[in-house]
Amino acid sequence: MENIETFEPGEIVIKEGTKGTSAFIVLSGAVEVLKRSGDRDIPVATLGKGQVFGEMGLIEDHPRSATVKAMTELRLRVISREAFNELLQKKPSVLIPIIKSLFERLRQASEMFAERSAAGETKEQAFDVIMEGQTVEAQRALGNCKRTISKFPFLVGRDSKNTDADVFYNNDLFLPEKEPYVVSRNHLAIHNERGAVWVIDRGSAFGTIVNGKEIGHRSGTTRARLEKQENQVIIGPATSKFIFLLKVIPR
Repeated sequence: MENIETFEPGEIVIKEGTKGTSAFIVLSGAVEVLKRSGDRDIPVATLGKGQVFGEMGLIEDHPRSATVKAMTELRLRVISREAFNELLQKKPSVLIPIIKSLFERLRQASEMFAERSAAGETKEQAFDVIMEGQTVEAQRALGNCKRTISKFPFLVGRDSKNTDADVFYNNDLFLPEKEPYVVSRNHLAIHNERGAVWVIDRGSAFGTIVNGKEIGHRSGTTRARLEKQENQVIIGPATSKFIFLLKVIPR
């Protein structure tokens, strides 16, 4: 379960734009965080002993948002999603730096939201969303009835037999699917924010199609606003059997 890796000065630990689902805790040494701008990498941070990077890979499947390079001889504790869940049960103290880092990201997001509200952005409006299946598979997932969504965010993903083993696996609607999978375990979220309803892809492998427009890491945008009263959402590629109609109804 314990996974320690070492790097020499100048070695790349993670590369911006690549996929990865592990977090890293610096045990000794230092790393430089770089963001790509045009044709060059811009240093944005330096991290040392006890600090964390890559933690969002535990939660979402988005490509890495920055490059991290060893500045000195480096020792890292590497924690995969599987190891995180195991450590949470057997040795939770190891995870404290990662949990603190995740809470800090949440705090920063909350502050940004508060700043936008203070600047006069549109306040959240109350909506109900009626969800209907347009295919047999989608109808079965909803229990062959319409579903009213009044709790946001509303999370949708693939059903799995190992839900108890993954603390990041948390959906309001589980879609039963056999291999080959096109629906990810954490696929999309329906949000009520900025006075509108949005569909947000949660880093799925095959993306989401909203009113004919693809969203997800391959398309360059992860969200789509539901502009119409009735909206079609395909969970996965155009060949997916999970096609739903979302009706947005202001309260």
